[in-house]
Amino acid sequence: MIATLEGLLVRRGLDCLVEVGGLGLAVTVPAGCAAALPAVGERVRLWTHLAVREDAWTLYGFLDQDELALFRLLISVTGVGPKLALGILSGAPATTIAHALHAGDEKTLATLPGIGRKSAARLVVELGSRVPPALLAAGAPPPAASADAGAVLHPNEPVARDLLGAMGLPAARADQLLREALRDDAALGDDPVLWVRAALRRLG
Repeated sequence: MIATLEGLLVRRGLDCLVEVGGLGLAVTVPAGCAAALPAVGERVRLWTHLAVREDAWTLYGFLDQDELALFRLLISVTGVGPKLALGILSGAPATTIAHALHAGDEKTLATLPGIGRKSAARLVVELGSRVPPALLAAGAPPPAASADAGAVLHPNEPVARDLLGAMGLPAARADQLLREALRDDAALGDDPVLWVRAALRRLG
């Protein structure tokens, strides 16, 4: 596994070329990384991921180790390959994507290249609780929700939230779904399971 590389930048762009020890290595990078590369002829250090297929070996590079961690997290989802993950990372800063995943912000995720509403919901469910803490600490979270976001609107809400959390749903996303369910049906009753079912229906 090639973890990092350092050498002279021979060509800039999304498919850059780095000369290392007399070898020219082609490295595919996200748009933000491509824009931040130094001038041709200067030294550059990249964190890398080598994707091996029967017909090709492709080296993906990142200026930031946390961005590489998010890239690897994205490709762990079935149906998200390196090219799609690179497109996602090209659509927004890694910290923005990380906070959107953690907060269950499907609206933001759905604006990223190659991601629709259903794909955004699946990414939240599968990755929301797995976002690297370093990424969440590195950037500012999205704008805060309304002042009563942390208030418990019904005695069943904490129980239902815990049940959704056991299914892998991030707490912020679970809160959002439960509040939407209560808004649409104020008579859900005293069975937390009914709350969970109502919330899951909203995932589509």
